[in-house]
Amino acid sequence: MSQQSEKTNLLKNGDFSEAGLHWKAIDAKKVDYRDGYCALQTPGSINREISIQGGGSFRFSAKMRTDPRAYGRVRLLIEPSWSIIELNLSNSDDWTFAYTDFSVGSDATSFKIKLEAADGSLETFGVYVDDVVLERR
Repeated sequence: MSQQSEKTNLLKNGDFSEAGLHWKAIDAKKVDYRDGYCALQTPGSINREISIQGGGSFRFSAKMRTDPRAYGRVRLLIEPSWSIIELNLSNSDDWTFAYTDFSVGSDATSFKIKLEAADGSLETFGVYVDDVVLERR
């Protein structure tokens, strides 16, 4: 599922080719890595933090699909402003892709990325995320 980018992805292993390397699972039993993507079970989530310097323009993108009655979110939190960017990914059984371009000032210190299964079965995996990319533009 991985797509090559002309720019460098600031998120190591955003394509999950190395399972959960560089990502932190809140509850490891609610996360699985298969066929180069991340599978989440409610209320599972994974996250990671990227330090930045100097502000600038960025693009944040990902792909997601969900099982019926499951709901997932892909978010980026800008620190220290606590501004949240949520990708507009439809909850569908087909893979959907979304991106957003944004800029931050020189006071921004880091981005926290969170992928989560926010609703759905507590017993089965239902949210699938792949190709999470953060690029400096």
